[in-house]
Amino acid sequence: MSLKLGIIGMPNVGKSTLLNALTHANAEASNYPFCTIEKNVGVVAVDDPNLAALAEVLEPKEVIPATIEFVDIAGLVRGASKGEGLGNKFLGHIRDVDAVAHVVRCFSDENVAHVDGRVDPVADLEIVDTELLLADLEALEKLREKTNRLAKSEPKEAQGDSERIGHLIEAVKRGVPLRLVSLGEEEQRWAHEFGLLSAKPLMIVANVDEDDLTGGGWVEKLHQQLGEDIPVFATPVKIEEELGELSPEERESFIRDLGLKGAGLHRVVQMGRKLLGLIAFYTIAHEKLQAWLIPGGTTAPKAAGKIHSDMERGFIRMETMSVSDLLEHRTRAALQKLGLMRVEGHDYVVQEGDVCQILFN
Repeated sequence: MSLKLGIIGMPNVGKSTLLNALTHANAEASNYPFCTIEKNVGVVAVDDPNLAALAEVLEPKEVIPATIEFVDIAGLVRGASKGEGLGNKFLGHIRDVDAVAHVVRCFSDENVAHVDGRVDPVADLEIVDTELLLADLEALEKLREKTNRLAKSEPKEAQGDSERIGHLIEAVKRGVPLRLVSLGEEEQRWAHEFGLLSAKPLMIVANVDEDDLTGGGWVEKLHQQLGEDIPVFATPVKIEEELGELSPEERESFIRDLGLKGAGLHRVVQMGRKLLGLIAFYTIAHEKLQAWLIPGGTTAPKAAGKIHSDMERGFIRMETMSVSDLLEHRTRAALQKLGLMRVEGHDYVVQEGDVCQILFN
């Protein structure tokens, strides 16, 4: 199953166009609010130079890249947390994703309507952030009520939980997204279990004009507003969609003519991987080379479970080599002779670039 990155923002900012550009999913993109009502989903292969290099050396019959699932979520408006603009349904879709790409409009086009009749990406950002915080506040207050009801049977534990929930509520009331709050193990569990929206990792996609990649100065203002911790990518999303329809040769020529710094969508996918804290490992079996993405810190059995649940349940050991060693020495036999093959057990934490064979019962 792919990890999910949700594409959010106000109506008519380019969310569906971004999904089309990323995946060629052909999501409807029209000039009226709430064009997208049901979520659109597309799966994107992650560009991986190591996978390409391994394929060249090993010459497998099949090569399967790792993927990230992008989910285009309908536009949020002021009052979404109270149900405005089908807000409750849309907020529910955001709860299901692992990280968020927030698209903001930095282009002027009188033919594309804005629900508030103006172009102000900073104001749009604040509107959406406020709705996410209000939704989190409601979820946290319900959690605190539930905790307080348990106080009679488990008073000591309930008091500690209630105090921690109170700290989160105070942060949200001050307008502080929970991704900026230091969360302990229990708070992280709550954030996952209750789908706290402002706790999700975030990046900003600034949808700019092709002839003004600064978005009229808005990109710099977004950087100032958000600080260094939140990545902001400026890219002309409509042009990116058109680039995806060209041959590789035509695409490179078009990028040069426009003066763009390569395809921006590659950076969006890679930052999605970084936001989710993912590392890549590889398996070779039955002449099939496959890349897998897992959260950093994943143990060998859990990584095996990414491939198939039976492999996690019956895990015995993992035979591992590094991608750099395999690319240098080219064969498994050579690595064994040099002592570069490792046998790892249940406690082993899989590393970026591990090439693995998993033995299971």
